Amino acid sequence: MFETLSFGDSCMPLSREDDQNAAMVAIAPILPLVNDILNGAVEFYFGENYTDAARAQHTARAAANCIYSHAERLMLDAEGSRAGLHILDVRGLRVMNWRDQALLRFKKVDGNGRSSNYQTKQQQDYDDQLPIPDLPDPAVRLTAGYELAPAGVGLNRVIISRRVGQGMFWSSQVIFLENEANWVDITPQRFAGMGDSDFNAARARRARSGR
Repeated sequence: MFETLSFGDSCMPLSREDDQNAAMVAIAPILPLVNDILNGAVEFYFGENYTDAARAQHTARAAANCIYSHAERLMLDAEGSRAGLHILDVRGLRVMNWRDQALLRFKKVDGNGRSSNYQTKQQQDYDDQLPIPDLPDPAVRLTAGYELAPAGVGLNRVIISRRVGQGMFWSSQVIFLENEANWVDITPQRFAGMGDSDFNAARARRARSGR
């Protein structure tokens, strides 16, 4: 199964399965770290560091902002913990750079790996794989997301996803088998007849703005 993707002015056929496998193999060495960062941030928020009364005052957005702040701190602390791992800050967009092969940003997501907050133009360019100064162009751009448990008081799972436009190209759930990080494909099934798409970044941008 191939998707026809266009980043800028050029189109290229891209196998969803091959792209997912290549990206997940590339970040396999840091999957335990990514899981620890997101799990640690969620545990910090729902632990004794916040009182129940304080958390009760938080909207869902405020809670997500707190968890993100803790994840960002853990991400910054992890810089230099292994060769090839760097943290990039490009005009407020902080991402984990792994060997110039993959970039990961941290987000709260739903069960399909989708985030729902407002995206700036720079964040849209990130998802659309459009050029962003100071980000390595060859690196695949991913979202490392945390999904809260149904009761909303802990981590349910960590999801790595790749978005294109407003759609989900693929998503993977991080799992541990015999204490080793692995993953399973949880890409949402598309509607009948939607197996192929022609994604064009410029057209997607116009659709977002209603033009």
